[in-house]
Amino acid sequence: MAVIVFTNAKILLGGADVSGQANRVSVEYSAEALDATVFGAATRTMRGGLKVARADGAGFWQAGATGIDDALFAGVGTDDVVLTLFPEAIKEGSSSTGSGFAFKVTQSRYTFGGAAGDLLPFDFAVEGRGV
Repeated sequence: MAVIVFTNAKILLGGADVSGQANRVSVEYSAEALDATVFGAATRTMRGGLKVARADGAGFWQAGATGIDDALFAGVGTDDVVLTLFPEAIKEGSSSTGSGFAFKVTQSRYTFGGAAGDLLPFDFAVEGRGV
């Protein structure tokens, strides 16, 4: 199994590049487990149901032309935004980028705040709407 050192992720949320201010990102992709147990079965029987995709990230808040505050704040509650994540970055000018993930999302959370003297942290969350 290949090991990826997570040092240069590329995170694009609705056209905004979140990478420069983010220091954490995670993607959860799963299927609902539906109980299909019938009379006479000795154990539970499960079947795969609807797929669920979620992602969240965090970093340090920055406003202004290169900051992400405007994009994340305005995006809360917006449907069909495209999230694209490349764990190994993007090689500009190259036709190969390694593996990446993309799906349509609804941005469900954007928070920021911290203690005096800290770098101001932020976090965001998105819920999948389809592929």
